[in-house]
Amino acid sequence: MTSDKTKDGRKFLQFLGTEDYEKEVSESDQQKKVPRPLAQKPYPKDQQVKDLVPPDQIKLGQVPFLNVLNSRKSRRKFKEDPLSLEELSFLLWCTQGVKKQTTNFYMFRTVPSAGALHPFETYLYINHVEGLEPGLYRYLAVEHKLLFLKTIDDAVNTFTTLAYGQKFGGNCAVLFMWAAIPYRLEWRYPILPHKLIAIDLGLVTENLYLACEAANLGTVAIGYYEQKKLDKLLDLDGTDEFIVLIAPVGKYSARLSIKNFWKYPESTVTLEDKNKLVGTYTNETIPEDINLIIENNDLILRSEFIDEKLTPYNKVEFICGDFIRAIRFNLDEQDKVKSAEFLMGIRYPHIPDTVSKFLDLVFLFVLK
Repeated sequence: MTSDKTKDGRKFLQFLGTEDYEKEVSESDQQKKVPRPLAQKPYPKDQQVKDLVPPDQIKLGQVPFLNVLNSRKSRRKFKEDPLSLEELSFLLWCTQGVKKQTTNFYMFRTVPSAGALHPFETYLYINHVEGLEPGLYRYLAVEHKLLFLKTIDDAVNTFTTLAYGQKFGGNCAVLFMWAAIPYRLEWRYPILPHKLIAIDLGLVTENLYLACEAANLGTVAIGYYEQKKLDKLLDLDGTDEFIVLIAPVGKYSARLSIKNFWKYPESTVTLEDKNKLVGTYTNETIPEDINLIIENNDLILRSEFIDEKLTPYNKVEFICGDFIRAIRFNLDEQDKVKSAEFLMGIRYPHIPDTVSKFLDLVFLFVLK
């Protein structure tokens, strides 16, 4: 049963009617002519700053938008491969990049914000990024640069612990950490500025998700973290600036599917093409050999448990039945087969035949 305290928290999501607004809303600091808070925290000019790849030189993200939306998901298992500097630059630009700065210091970024006030600072723990020393950094959005802050001892375990034991909090290439500076919105909005900060945070987080998906990277938003300990580690006071969300980013092992398995364009398949592929194929991890034979001008895949006619996609790629879903043949310079990649997976009969429903594994078979 929902507690009274929980129900009181729901008011955070609500706004006011006209009568309540006029009665409860006081004059804002902006209306009082109080100077606007800085849009970016200052930093010592002698502190180490790293250049990022300029936005107009970034080549990532050229993916149809609907494809990105359809494939977006939370990812928690990352490979140890480092991110490139371009990949990190792309993510930072997509989440907090400054497109335009007006003379009165309002900023228009790649993500919207209430009143164009942008309440966040982006901190990063960089673990594996090419050309960058591991450690704690802050993104300087105005300059599109990285400010090196300090190294972190035993960082992987430290951030895993601070994420309440969630291993992907430390085992990642980069950990994004967004800190809110509430006064940036409180200055203009004397009522419910924190609801607006929460809305802004959702917009920033979704931009990270979509940017990661467009760059074949993975991420997941983490709301469970040790608030006071993490603020202390980042030298934040916990009142005027504090962490509001963290998100690890890394490369992941993409699951191959029929949709993206094809390597060559479609073409006409002749009997001569099929005959080149005939033979016995073996794999180190699977004791059973797979035989390809010709019967009635058809290429047949046959083993102890399989008897499937292969449907040509082109002369080196074929699709077949419910168990082995696709085969791609690798040819040498003399156009002879040297190996074959079998995209193997179980298709469940009650699930529509869509790419997203396949459990896919790729095995490399060598021609005997």
